[in-house]
Amino acid sequence: MPAAYSEPRLYVMRTKSSFLLLSIVLISTGSCLADPTPDWPTLSQRTRARMMEMDEILRDSDAQRSYDNYLNIFSTSIKAYGLYETGATNIVGLRKHYLPVFFELKDGVILSDEIIVAGNMAAQRYHSLLYLEGEFDGVKASKQPVFLRGQTFFRFDTNNRIAERWSNHDHEFRLGQLKGAEGAAEGRRIAAVLNGPGLSEPDVREKLEAMTTAFNRVQTPAEREIRYMEFFDPGLIVHGLSTAPAGLQQLREYLVEIWSAFPDLERTDEARLSAWSFGAVRWRALGSHRKRYRDSEPTMRPVTLRGETILHFNGEGRIDEIWLNNGPID
Repeated sequence: MPAAYSEPRLYVMRTKSSFLLLSIVLISTGSCLADPTPDWPTLSQRTRARMMEMDEILRDSDAQRSYDNYLNIFSTSIKAYGLYETGATNIVGLRKHYLPVFFELKDGVILSDEIIVAGNMAAQRYHSLLYLEGEFDGVKASKQPVFLRGQTFFRFDTNNRIAERWSNHDHEFRLGQLKGAEGAAEGRRIAAVLNGPGLSEPDVREKLEAMTTAFNRVQTPAEREIRYMEFFDPGLIVHGLSTAPAGLQQLREYLVEIWSAFPDLERTDEARLSAWSFGAVRWRALGSHRKRYRDSEPTMRPVTLRGETILHFNGEGRIDEIWLNNGPID
């Protein structure tokens, strides 16, 4: 492990993705190639590419290079939640936290089970098998397998760097491997502090399932609208409907338009993530085109809608902010 941390150096990894990664790095560092005000789909694509780049960096076998490149993804004014019991940490705390992760845990491959993106927001569920060669979480060992897993939400700034991050690492699972039953108990205590205030992961997943149930009340259209809209706070902020943030009424009008054109639309959630009162859903919906929608005349044929949604619940358990990434209608 290096005796002291030096500012991250910028590397371009020699992989088949190197050209893509270089392009992303140029954008993130304020190059003239960057679009200062990308449209929403372009912003979503840029965020997804950044998330994929992050996975590639974490898979680099050179620990120092991986560490340096990883820290370069974060804004110098980062606020990272879920790493320290004292609260949000800055870039200095982030560097300190990741030193043992990169230099004491060896031969790991990060695997993103899910990545959900909407605009400048992203959510990830991951797992990774590594081998402890040194000291980690107060345990010294050689070649001891350690399996990590968790969920994290990200907000990227205009330079495509991570400005805020909310993490729910599975502390009970990790510490149980390293320290047995005593470690698992310690992990539960830590998780109660580090995994955020507000709604728990199960609470959010329950809300997401109830929202899908309400959305799918095809047989009672009026009740569907009432029940679905009850999940939202009156002061709701909506990203992704128009160039500027919208509100509750604009979301209602958008949904009524969709439900009118495709009255038998049923949604299936393909993935759900949750951490720190955030929820994320990748979904698809199937219905039939029965009334005019925008510039499209009804066809009475099946249509499929796909999209990704990230949302945040307030202290009353209602959604106060939502980010939409809706695909085209097939």
